[in-house]
Amino acid sequence: MRKYKSIAFDLDDTLLDTSGILVPAAAQRACEAMIAAGVQCSLEECLQMRHDLASQQSHTEIFRGIIQRYGTSQPEKAVEGALQEFYNPAVPATLPLMPGAIENLQYLKSNYQLFLVTMGSKTSQEQKIKALGIAQHFKKIYILNGFIGEKKDLAFRDILASEQHAPAQLLSIGNRLSSEIRDGKRLGTDTCYFAYGEHVGETPQFPEDHPDFTITTHQELIQVCGL
Repeated sequence: MRKYKSIAFDLDDTLLDTSGILVPAAAQRACEAMIAAGVQCSLEECLQMRHDLASQQSHTEIFRGIIQRYGTSQPEKAVEGALQEFYNPAVPATLPLMPGAIENLQYLKSNYQLFLVTMGSKTSQEQKIKALGIAQHFKKIYILNGFIGEKKDLAFRDILASEQHAPAQLLSIGNRLSSEIRDGKRLGTDTCYFAYGEHVGETPQFPEDHPDFTITTHQELIQVCGL
């Protein structure tokens, strides 16, 4: 008898190599927006500070930290411009899935209900999903807005209610200890940490930030998680 009935996948740096494909250009545009708003640093200084803080802080915190360090007379304009540019990257018409991801989705869909639970700009996330061509693999897709305080537990609660099963029968997979791992564990789900991307090295802040499983590639997922 299978332990899980449903699996919730994160999108960025879990199915899509966002750190490698989209982040470099998005980070540069964000820094350019801050400099245009009067932040007194070079593009190189801004990019380096963002990179150094990426594993531990949200980008709202990062951009505010850069502004605080280097100064500007228009701090709100600077942070709003940076966030707008970073979370609305130029998305190509087609994007590749991470190696092994399509094989996992195809295999798992025959045995589990699959859900996609992602956070970010609705328009941007929809463009990524379309470019990856993966919508058909998921029973439902959730796009949450962290800027208004939404967290992944909203989606997890809805999955549990709609599927009418216990939290222990849901597996949450993603690359952020502070998001899909923490939010899942607090509801009682099992979690699989996909240690990939610029957030690798994130320091656990709460007991719930420790996953049940840890993988670094899709090729490990089935065996490690007992799927």
